[in-house]
Amino acid sequence: MAILQALLALIGKSAGKILNAIFGWAVRALFGQSTARQQTFLSALVGAAVAWPLLLLGVTFPRIAALLLAFVPIPHWVPSWSIRLVWLALVVAVPLALGLAIGAKAPPGTATEPFAKRLLRGFPITIGLTAAFLIMFVSVPVMRLAALIRKRRSASIPAITTAAAYHQMSALTVDVLNRAGFELRPGQPGWWVLAPTRILGWFGGDAFAAFVPTTMAHFDSPDLTVSFYPSGVLLRGKAQPTTWAQGLVTEALMWTDALQSADPKAQALEEKIRGIWRTIPGGLYRRASHAGDHLAEIARELGTLEIEFEDWQILYRQALQLGRAIRGERQLLEQRAQAEPPEAGDDENDPGGDIVGGNGHDTAVDIRYGQHRA
Repeated sequence: MAILQALLALIGKSAGKILNAIFGWAVRALFGQSTARQQTFLSALVGAAVAWPLLLLGVTFPRIAALLLAFVPIPHWVPSWSIRLVWLALVVAVPLALGLAIGAKAPPGTATEPFAKRLLRGFPITIGLTAAFLIMFVSVPVMRLAALIRKRRSASIPAITTAAAYHQMSALTVDVLNRAGFELRPGQPGWWVLAPTRILGWFGGDAFAAFVPTTMAHFDSPDLTVSFYPSGVLLRGKAQPTTWAQGLVTEALMWTDALQSADPKAQALEEKIRGIWRTIPGGLYRRASHAGDHLAEIARELGTLEIEFEDWQILYRQALQLGRAIRGERQLLEQRAQAEPPEAGDDENDPGGDIVGGNGHDTAVDIRYGQHRA
């Protein structure tokens, strides 16, 4: 029983992260930046699109689908054909509503399309979202379970990107981890990495063009495997190296355009933090007293923001990182990341290397994340 409970907890935790990643990323990809009220509605719409197979199930098995989706048993005196009509109406209405919403949120300057085309656009996008979600919903828990059986660890780091920010994020992440001694090399992404984005690109067309990268990034080393999704980074490997890598990547993402929070109110404050961050000279570790007042404003806003704790702690950590940058200090993990002992004479030519430890052989890596900033 204890093993079964652990497996259910693992699947439930993974499913929650998948839902947040898919919904948050899909809403941003399809509709751009939205207000909190808009995102609530749009997330529900995307969720309905993901649940579309269950709506189809309702057309064939109306009573079973009602019980699965709404947990409401239908009385026997209600005719099945009337319930079936409701499901059929939802099967048609959800893609049409998605198509209308995408058309309504089109960026300024977008070419006007016929009304019928905007309506019908929702059907392929609904199919793409459903297929991508099902693959991730099944594959991610399975990979976590496989890692658990092999006594390895997996970790997901949220990072919502555009196609351009995706490659920026992957390049910086690999550079940071290699400077910390992981020796990552390019590898072939698994089908669970390629399939969701290819499906979304195929069915979504222009709607996902700016958010689906044309090539997917995947890297391997003896201790760690790193896979990049448009909505985050998946790390798998030996327990301690994976934990260390998760900390390094989470800290380094501040130098990218990837958003780590999901709530639109949290994302608005996160973008404000990034805006201040970009005014500080990257890699030079100079004091930036001009940003002190902005940090105080961030702290006040963080104290009144009504968001989930998971998003709140992301912003809290980023505010602390911003404070260190303003004071001209290296980030905590950045200054402790270590590599192999340098070649003879390298210390004199490396102004960024700081000797740590008593033996004089361990050199802290000068990870200049800022040089990767777009």
